[in-house]
Amino acid sequence: MPRSLVVIFTILTLGLSSDVFAQTTESDDTWKKCRANDPEVRLPACSRLIDASQGTPAELASAYYARGNAYRQKSLFALALEDFTAAIAANPELSDAYGDRGITLTILGRFADAIPDFTRVIETYPELAYAHYNRGICYELLGLDDLANKEISRSIELEPRAEFRFERRPTIYFRKNLLDEALADYEEALVINPEYASALYGRGVIRRKKGNPTGRDDIAAATRHRPNIAAEMGRAGVK
Repeated sequence: MPRSLVVIFTILTLGLSSDVFAQTTESDDTWKKCRANDPEVRLPACSRLIDASQGTPAELASAYYARGNAYRQKSLFALALEDFTAAIAANPELSDAYGDRGITLTILGRFADAIPDFTRVIETYPELAYAHYNRGICYELLGLDDLANKEISRSIELEPRAEFRFERRPTIYFRKNLLDEALADYEEALVINPEYASALYGRGVIRRKKGNPTGRDDIAAATRHRPNIAAEMGRAGVK
């Protein structure tokens, strides 16, 4: 799995938003278990609710959505995808389900299929940075660098203090041989987090290409923080 997708999954998993369960009964023990953080608790509880099919469509969507997140916590992505799709069928207005389905599709390598889900989220919440970022990642992995750059740049505008958002745009700049632009992004990421390995390594590679001997120090520091950084960045084209 490309590291960019790991970032999506670990940082941008939505979890259960407060309004997903707005129509559920707070005193019902099964619903409480269905929203538990522990997937081993959540899975059987949500399954009982789904099998009973006694709630409103919105409640059924909530149960599918919660179970989908539990499946994804267990890396059962195909099952998660089925549940997010079922949640959307039961309640087409459940924006969280589109976002999480898009993330799951991305993890499964179905980048073109994920884009409409992120687009749906953006149409509902135009200033949600994660949706622009993830849609940009999908564009990039489809080879659509200009569209990717536009989306990732928008996500940076909306959330400029998230250093990981500066990981993908400089990679695009690097592939286009726009080294000064890539260097500026790596520098910005390092202002936010001076130990951010991807930015250290990228800055080091560019400095070395420009004949600056301090590039070796950046690469060494990045490797100390993340031993596999050279292979990871090399696969992205930064080498």
